[in-house]
Amino acid sequence: MELRFAPEEEVAPRLLLGEYNGQFVQSVEDLSCVMEEAGRCLGGINAFRIDGLLMVDRLWVAADQRGKAIGTKLLSAVEEKARSGGAKQAELNTFGFQAPAFYEKMGYRLFGSLENVVGKYGHYFYVKDL
Repeated sequence: MELRFAPEEEVAPRLLLGEYNGQFVQSVEDLSCVMEEAGRCLGGINAFRIDGLLMVDRLWVAADQRGKAIGTKLLSAVEEKARSGGAKQAELNTFGFQAPAFYEKMGYRLFGSLENVVGKYGHYFYVKDL
């Protein structure tokens, strides 16, 4: 038996967990998308719907595009698509140096936190009714 840390592109554990989860979950939908202009990625979101839950994994906006509502458009589009697929709630997490205030502005409620876990920054957990 050997333990090794796999590169991100090796997805076997993710696929196998997906198979296992299939016994309990009726539907899963990848909702990841990007905002592009002239072939340039301005921002993107990795998210998926698992039955009635939207899970937002990552949201990123290019530094020179922040403040132009790209994050709002991405998150709103994913929430709407998840809602149309039957999602009733959304959850996500973020670090203090990322965008907690943005998520609060978007209607997310803090339900848990770990303080000073990444340097002096906290890790924050949010939920929103869709």
